[in-house]
Amino acid sequence: LFIFIFAGAFATPAQTNQARSMVTQPVNASQMVMLRGNVHPLARTEFDRGPAPATLPMENIQLVLKRSPEQEAALAELLKEQQDPSSPNYHKGVTPQEFGARFGASDHDIQAVTSWLQSYGLQILEVSPGRNIIQFSGTAAQVAAALQTSIHSYVVKGEQHWANASDPQIPAALADVVAPVAE
Repeated sequence: LFIFIFAGAFATPAQTNQARSMVTQPVNASQMVMLRGNVHPLARTEFDRGPAPATLPMENIQLVLKRSPEQEAALAELLKEQQDPSSPNYHKGVTPQEFGARFGASDHDIQAVTSWLQSYGLQILEVSPGRNIIQFSGTAAQVAAALQTSIHSYVVKGEQHWANASDPQIPAALADVVAPVAE
């Protein structure tokens, strides 16, 4: 019995690196929160040329995921150790996969976010190895419906750009895991 308890003590630290799920309630599209600060500064009325066509392809959109406060603290500590010559982590890098396992979103949280995006017909292109970015694509109508904003055409210095006309919204259940662009 002592051997099993002793071996279990060594297994515990590896488990503490598992990401804690921050999505703790069902994703409900009727309970939304705004991601403030996510309208480009040049998306202004004087440059606005109107709504985007519903079928406009919108490719490679990135949704950034937050780290938990515990992960932020652990990452800050690792970065400090990597600069400390007396630390065993001095100049020791981590792979993107190791970074994701230690500092990225949990499987549960990634599944909650990707399922929500897919429920609007959006295609998930990639979850970054660091588990902090979900890349997706779809049409302007799908993006607008998911993020409860409208996509408009803006002409700035003779060049056409597409952008959201208002701050996007996400389900409240995802607010602890989805990062606003301008934090």
